Amino acid sequence: MENLPAAKTLGPVSARVINTLIEHGKDIFMLNDACEIYGRGKQETTQFLRDLVDRGILARLKSGVFLILKTGQENTQLSNWPILARMLAGADKYYISHYSAMRLQGMTTHPLTTVTITLPKKRRPKKIQDFIYQFIYTKPNHFWGLSEYWVTRQEKVYVSDLERTILDGLDRPDLCGGIKEIIRGIWSKQKQIDWGKLADDAKRYHNKATIKRLGFVLEILNLGETCLPLLKNMIMMRKDYILLDPNGSKFGKYVSHWRLQLNMNIDELKASVWG
Repeated sequence: MENLPAAKTLGPVSARVINTLIEHGKDIFMLNDACEIYGRGKQETTQFLRDLVDRGILARLKSGVFLILKTGQENTQLSNWPILARMLAGADKYYISHYSAMRLQGMTTHPLTTVTITLPKKRRPKKIQDFIYQFIYTKPNHFWGLSEYWVTRQEKVYVSDLERTILDGLDRPDLCGGIKEIIRGIWSKQKQIDWGKLADDAKRYHNKATIKRLGFVLEILNLGETCLPLLKNMIMMRKDYILLDPNGSKFGKYVSHWRLQLNMNIDELKASVWG
């Protein structure tokens, strides 16, 4: 049928069910939706859907919830991944975080193939076609600095707000495309950052290393002038040195007022932001 890849030809009944779901905007649908269109009971409909999953037409997200993988040449995950993230979180408290949050916050425009979801429990990643949904554990009392993001007019998700996204990124650059990507994101969103809120959030944050990186980054970018004295006060009693890039080798000169070791070329870093 014209709405589906030619390699995945459907019979008339399957095509009718899939096309009806698409026409109703239900790329993600429930078992009851399929029962109504298919005109059969739950047991028969479940077997019908299982066959479509086996053939790569659908993906089963969780019990009773399915995703139509492709309509024509469009991968429906490209637009629906935030909703899928929320559904995979289920009844658990969650928020979309790290590089995925950077994408929603407009801090990066690079293609996304790994979606990061923070939860108060540990869970294994789930792969759906070319997308990996990975789950990051954090304590329940660390669920703050969140905002609602409307994916469609009817569907919304929880995502870390801009200031929290910056802190999470400097805490775990490995989940955000690297330290350079975070810094470029900060520079690109500088007019939208609430500097007072960022300072307050930094004080509340659980990792002092993140505050050291934040202070240094703002200093070299000449941003957040009102933040810098507050950030310095937060780390006054910390004598340990940390790496600017926690995933890099231990080398480079030391910056004493931020208790930071510069294990990357700062001129190249600036060039990557401003170039």
